[in-house]
Amino acid sequence: MDTTRQSKGKRGEAQWYLLAYDVRHEKRLRRLHYFCKKRGVSVQRSVFLLKADVIDLEEVVAGVLARVNDKEDDVRLYPVPYPGAVWTAGRQNDKLHGLYGGSVPKQTPSRAGRFFRRLFGGKERA
Repeated sequence: MDTTRQSKGKRGEAQWYLLAYDVRHEKRLRRLHYFCKKRGVSVQRSVFLLKADVIDLEEVVAGVLARVNDKEDDVRLYPVPYPGAVWTAGRQNDKLHGLYGGSVPKQTPSRAGRFFRRLFGGKERA
């Protein structure tokens, strides 16, 4: 029995996160990309959307830290309320559509969201 996992407490509800990285060394880049590809949806080459509870998130952070050099590389992890909150355009747009279950909170588009929709000609989603 894995006592370390058990001692961390309840898993909690899974939430969405956006993980982005800039890795300088080719070997570390490949290792991190493969690691992230198994755990999330690729939004761009170095940006992934993943869903994780507390324990999964700790495992992801530990896995990322094991694959990067904190003096040379840059990794960012942002919480996302739901995948529909990420505004997308271009090739990867369809990957995010339909990722979440249930209803999406009704929200008025932000000023930035309206600006980007006007700029790139995106359509409002229901």
